[in-house]
Amino acid sequence: MSAEEFERLRAEMRLEARDAIADKLAVLTALATAADPTADGEFRREVHSLKGLAATFGFPGIAIIAHRLEDFLATAHSPGDDVLVFLDRAQDALDGDDAAAPDVAEVVRQLPVTRDAAFDPTDLEVRQIEIMLVAPAVVATRYVADELRACGYRLVPAPKAMEAIDFAVHSRPDLIIVSAVLDRFDGIDLICALKAMPSTRHIPVALLTSFEDGSLPLKDLPPDVPILHKSPTFADDVAAALGKVGIL
Repeated sequence: MSAEEFERLRAEMRLEARDAIADKLAVLTALATAADPTADGEFRREVHSLKGLAATFGFPGIAIIAHRLEDFLATAHSPGDDVLVFLDRAQDALDGDDAAAPDVAEVVRQLPVTRDAAFDPTDLEVRQIEIMLVAPAVVATRYVADELRACGYRLVPAPKAMEAIDFAVHSRPDLIIVSAVLDRFDGIDLICALKAMPSTRHIPVALLTSFEDGSLPLKDLPPDVPILHKSPTFADDVAAALGKVGIL
């Protein structure tokens, strides 16, 4: 196959994928505006399908918006019409041909966020500080996520290390908190990779661990990376890490 034929085939596949994404967004909009409460499960399945379709065929902005919508559905107590905001932004990205647009980071920061149920929404100010939490979806992680949301930070969960790299490149969070224990390689490996890549090395990172500072498992951690422990001072430690890099 010649280079010209390959590019033509690639362009045709992208157009087909674009049409499939447009159809998926139309289905999601219809489900979101339906009065049928049994449509909730189908809506979640379609969102997951949209995320996979967009990621596979090179629409990273839409994939990130779909991921944010998945997390919002999993944590919001009553999503309501907020889901339409996600779908509108995904449609905007599709109309603009997505293209890993440099404004993806700004778009996702304007998406609705989950507010902590323990707080009156009028008392909790959502800060324009976005923190990506790279950690497996376990009970201990839920505690950390709840603490971050309770402090008003915009939280981006990323349970898989490779997924976290993709999200970091395109959405550029203010801080990435990485668990020492991950799925395919450990957190220190991920931190070293993020700090080595030109597209992510400027993003501050912190390590979440139960190991004591200076212990052998942490010997390869870059010296400028703060360590966060799951303790009563966790929220203060996060604020100190943000202050250290000039965000607070």
